[in-house]
Amino acid sequence: MKKYAIPIVLFLILCTLGMLAHISFDGEKKIQDGDTVFLEGSNALRVAYLDVGQGDATFITFPNNQQMLIDCAVDGRILEALGREMPFHDKTIDYLLITHPDKDHYGGCIDVLKRFDVDHIVYSGVKKDHVFFHTFENAMFEEGAQYHQVVGEHVWHIASTTLHFLYPDHNLEDNHFLPGAKKDTGYNNTSIVFSLEYAGKTFLFTGDAESELEEYLLSKYGQELDVDVLKAGHHGSGGSSVQAFIEKVTPIHTIFSAGKQNTYGHPSPRIMNRVARVGSEIWRTDLQSDILVYILSSEKYYVTSTRTSSF
Repeated sequence: MKKYAIPIVLFLILCTLGMLAHISFDGEKKIQDGDTVFLEGSNALRVAYLDVGQGDATFITFPNNQQMLIDCAVDGRILEALGREMPFHDKTIDYLLITHPDKDHYGGCIDVLKRFDVDHIVYSGVKKDHVFFHTFENAMFEEGAQYHQVVGEHVWHIASTTLHFLYPDHNLEDNHFLPGAKKDTGYNNTSIVFSLEYAGKTFLFTGDAESELEEYLLSKYGQELDVDVLKAGHHGSGGSSVQAFIEKVTPIHTIFSAGKQNTYGHPSPRIMNRVARVGSEIWRTDLQSDILVYILSSEKYYVTSTRTSSF
């Protein structure tokens, strides 16, 4: 039996090394999916960039266990994604935020509103003359949630976090043009953009912001845009993440939400190279599935992924 002892020991050592995480945020370690259980129920901020195919959905669990869903994917697949984040008995979502009226961001919100009791709905008020959007709008107002229309820059505090709403900084309901713009730059540039800060770490959520909105944000906020984690605008499209914007944001981590082998070519290799040149680590839902960020304190924070794509 002794002749098998050394190979067995070596095998066990290799398995253990294979489970160790790589280096993430400022020298802290990433944790593998199976190791995250010790964080459940802790006083942590958890941000999950959900794998919903070609679309967008992010689920935030605040330190007091309140929850915010940002966008709802294109259809009912959002419910499966939420099932990976929420216990089956949880039928309430505190905040639902819809960044803008493109179906790959709001399409699954009807299913969410049917399945869950939503306490607060956050939207810009931008309307779209489309039958499906009207159905969504009716479902939104029939929910009976407290409705918050973003019509200007302002700050919210949820638990120990600070949410700074940067855009829209004016009422878009009647005129969704960018300030100073002489033409319509599209619904993508009506996206709600906000930062989230907790324990000295900052996130930036940009919806489908493209170059025109990014340039406007640069002109108004400048250094305030410097964050640790960036949710890249418009799935990493070539029309977003302009050089000046990325150089100002200088993210440590950049998340691209896109569908596996999508026909749009998202995320653009050129944009990924641009982000990599400022030293950012790249995360992709099409390759790594759900991207999970935990902030426990200013000294303890982790980034990991579930690594297997669902769609």
